[in-house]
Amino acid sequence: MIDPLNDAVASLPILVVDDKPENLYAFEGALSQAGFSVVTARSGNEALQYLMKHRVSLILLDVQMPEMNGFELASIIRQSAGGEEVPVLFISATQNTSEFIKHGYAVGAYDYLTKPIDDEILINKVRLFHTLYCQKRELEQRHQATEALNAALQNNEVLKQAVDTAERATQAKDEFLASMSHELRTPLTSIIGNSDLMVETPLNHEQRELLESMAVSGKSLLYLINDILDTSKIEAGKFAVDRVEFDLLAVIHELNKIFKYRAEQSGLRFQVETQVDTTLLCVGDDKRITQVLVNLLGNAIKFTSAGLVQLTVTEEPSSSSLKFEVEDSGIGMDQEAVGRLFQPFEQANQSISGSYGGTGLGLYISSTLTALMGGELSVESEPGRGSRFELILPLERVKRPETVTLAPQAGHKLALKGRILIAEDDPGLQLLEKRMVEPLGVEVECANNGAEAVEMALSGSYDLILMDMQMPIMSGIDATSTLRERGYQGPIIALTANVMEKHRKQFEAAGCTQFLSKPIDRKALKEVLVEFCSC
Repeated sequence: MIDPLNDAVASLPILVVDDKPENLYAFEGALSQAGFSVVTARSGNEALQYLMKHRVSLILLDVQMPEMNGFELASIIRQSAGGEEVPVLFISATQNTSEFIKHGYAVGAYDYLTKPIDDEILINKVRLFHTLYCQKRELEQRHQATEALNAALQNNEVLKQAVDTAERATQAKDEFLASMSHELRTPLTSIIGNSDLMVETPLNHEQRELLESMAVSGKSLLYLINDILDTSKIEAGKFAVDRVEFDLLAVIHELNKIFKYRAEQSGLRFQVETQVDTTLLCVGDDKRITQVLVNLLGNAIKFTSAGLVQLTVTEEPSSSSLKFEVEDSGIGMDQEAVGRLFQPFEQANQSISGSYGGTGLGLYISSTLTALMGGELSVESEPGRGSRFELILPLERVKRPETVTLAPQAGHKLALKGRILIAEDDPGLQLLEKRMVEPLGVEVECANNGAEAVEMALSGSYDLILMDMQMPIMSGIDATSTLRERGYQGPIIALTANVMEKHRKQFEAAGCTQFLSKPIDRKALKEVLVEFCSC
């Protein structure tokens, strides 16, 4: 049983309307002593003024009053907003005739009390209708709460459907990017890999220039593919940077090789100044640092028609950081353009894309990568006077390990031994990979799909397996899982154009020892061969 005096609605007062002060005093005293809150009004107008500003839980209403009688007041209350459901108990000093009672019920009376009124009857009547009113209000409030909850649940279902749709769209986008990345990286592996091999053969000057042009174009396309994939990772919040020891000289040498040729083709001078201790190694993400500098240098050459593009690398002793400065004598930018520069798909102005090309992704990704590496990227520029980008990165410096490097001594060739199984369905890439490893002294056999790789690995003896991911009949992941399930303990290296993080995790779960991406990094490949195929 609900106790109305403890209910929120029950805390509302009871309104007593009577033109006789002694009656008001008597009703107020009896009801207050019973625990009710009471307010009084001596006329219909006074009661209406109170009801315009306040709510009540019950009205005791005298019928016979001057100016406005109880029936007239009740009729007005029933027509007003919020007053149509409040219990009204009429109080009358006359004998209630049938016509009198009908008139009262017609204007919304709940019951009649005849003067003089016994206090116990008054309190019981008031408590009865007061309780019924409070219970009704509580049920209405619960019904409203239920309807609100149902509406919220429906909204949640709509929201859930929207989230599911967004997740499916994201998954579809990831699958598309993964597929496109694989399809582009596979021919790039052949272009870049064969170019690198041909450069090591006797060539005339014209042939060498053609090969260098192919290599530079191939690597430029590779960096663009990386930019697009990185944008997707950044949007998904799944981007991470590595922390490894690397040789800064090797990074600078690679950049000089790419951009010296590009600058010469554009009639520009390109120079690199290095003022750092090159006897020390750096600790950081060399691939991401290279990616940022490729974007900065690529833009510098793109937007410079004459003059100089320069990369300067210096140490910041006070903060244990390295500072990379990229300066050009190109078209420059105004401050409004500089303010938009690090936004995705933005160019300095609308004519840039048509005149110079580009996706507008490079500087956005460079800025994001710099932040992830704990660095700062800033720019100073003036229209017609060129630009200067400053990249500051906190990089720990460590001593070079006193170990034998991969580079053979003068007059000696790096010599390895052992047998390698290459699982690769593309005949051109099979040939390329054989050409990369056979000169080092290892014996190579090839499998055309995952099923062949499993059969050959279990029946033969190999020091190393290089496993592609996407192959017919049986994929590289399934082949690796099958070999591990059958007890194969030898090293299996994933060598694949599927380079997204989920692919790395799939290979790790399948039991791969290491992961190498395509296009093939020959230095990384040699390190693997040295580890597993040393003499």
